[in-house]
Amino acid sequence: TTVGHEPFSIHNILDQDVLQVSNNLTYYMGQHAITAGFNYESFKFFNSFNIFRHGVFFLPYFLFDIGFILGGTTFPDLDTFFTQTHPDSNYIKFNDAVGSGPYKGEKIDVAQMSFYVQDEFALNKNLNVTAGVRIDIPKYNNSPVENPFSKGLTLLDENDEPETIDQAALPSDDPILSPRISFNWANDDRSLQVRGGFGVFTGRLPFVWVGNIFSNPGNNPNLYAVGDEAWDEDHETDDGTDRVGYEGLESILQQSYDVNAMASDFQWPQVQTINLAVDKVLPGDMLATVELVHSSDKNAIYMRNADLAAPQRQLADGRDYFGAADGLNELNSFYPGSGEGVYVIDNVDEGSSLTLTAQLRGQCKGINWSAAYTYLDAKNNLQSTEIASVLYSSQPVQGDPNVPGLAPSQFGMKQRIIATASYRHEWSKSMATNFGMFFEMGEGNRYIYSGGNRYSHVYSGDVNGDGFGGNDLIYIPENESDINLTNSSDWALLDAFIKQDPYLSENRGKIAERNGLLNPWFSNIDLRINNEFEVVGRKVEVSL
Repeated sequence: TTVGHEPFSIHNILDQDVLQVSNNLTYYMGQHAITAGFNYESFKFFNSFNIFRHGVFFLPYFLFDIGFILGGTTFPDLDTFFTQTHPDSNYIKFNDAVGSGPYKGEKIDVAQMSFYVQDEFALNKNLNVTAGVRIDIPKYNNSPVENPFSKGLTLLDENDEPETIDQAALPSDDPILSPRISFNWANDDRSLQVRGGFGVFTGRLPFVWVGNIFSNPGNNPNLYAVGDEAWDEDHETDDGTDRVGYEGLESILQQSYDVNAMASDFQWPQVQTINLAVDKVLPGDMLATVELVHSSDKNAIYMRNADLAAPQRQLADGRDYFGAADGLNELNSFYPGSGEGVYVIDNVDEGSSLTLTAQLRGQCKGINWSAAYTYLDAKNNLQSTEIASVLYSSQPVQGDPNVPGLAPSQFGMKQRIIATASYRHEWSKSMATNFGMFFEMGEGNRYIYSGGNRYSHVYSGDVNGDGFGGNDLIYIPENESDINLTNSSDWALLDAFIKQDPYLSENRGKIAERNGLLNPWFSNIDLRINNEFEVVGRKVEVSL
């Protein structure tokens, strides 16, 4: 029986309230249909992350019971497990690890107010145009406690210029403008349709990142230290600052290991999208569609560490080097190599996606069928979603982790072909059979929980010296003289590995790209047969 090495922690959203209120009104005036309205959404949630609250223990059974020194994790058999974890055992006393006093927790209150107006009008019998604008106003309805600690730190921005981070200051609630316009043209017999549009669309961010800011103030002197039992009943400091986390749950705001913050000019993400499509009726009751959609990121989100020192030099492959684990890569630290970070959510105006789809559908002798091909090219700066520190440290980088750069998106097949068919045959009024088929073929495989459609080639160590290992993209040697191997005889094996991989073999002499490896083509076909019939007046279905 094995017990994991991770410390016991609590990280739950214990309470959540979501409120949405919206209304709109449409007014018709001649050829115009004018719609105006508003939408208000409120999100309130309580987040609790109490790492180490209940202590950390290691198993004593390891090399003749000296596991207290070495940190054992494995029992040799079940009998030993039951003996040493029994309540009367002198080995492991779980009850001794139960924490006491107030626990750490924060309530976060975020809202979004939106107003919109649009005019849909007919220029003539063939052409309709819709134009409108939407205004979104993000609202942060509570604020972190004033934090002189964060403002006293020595920090650098993404350009290695000095900056001051006020961790307690959330961004302003400036209105975000989203204009849009679209058209739809069809010929007289509606056999040909051309449609398209342009628009800017505002989205939300994962609100756990807002919660990270409340949860991770660093060593803010206006908050209790972790494990501080001397808390007053009214949860207030001498100057009246409120330190309550959630009324009625006995949680208080506490100091933390890292600092999480938002850039002072941070904005919610937007995409600017252009699309154009053509629908054409073909002989044989077929309809063909070709559609192109291109989106560009505005205010895309990425994560940076303002506590990372400027690079000391460049390595032979051209990447920046930050000083390794001797503390030179950190601007602020209690002791060298302790690894605290100041993780800042910021914006970057980079990233795009291009989607081209061609589809054919129709009906023949009662069979409804369709076939489509889609090509996708998407690039962004952020690999995935996680809490701030993990998001930063797990991002594969070619050099400077504060400037991750564009790379292929982790999700989405580059090419995809799908086909569907369905047929229904009624044998009588009380019995019918449905046949359904779905075929899929794609380059990049389907996303599963254990990974995306693309992967990155990374070293196992900390090559760029930023204090995090396992996220540095490899340099792909051109030849044997382009790499120093511990055992020179291993070159033949390494060279063979590069040759068998299409991405590696095509990018010799370069640092690998994040998500550069694309999964191979796959195919899948699903068939469903469903039979419907009646038994003593009741409908019964049997499917295969």
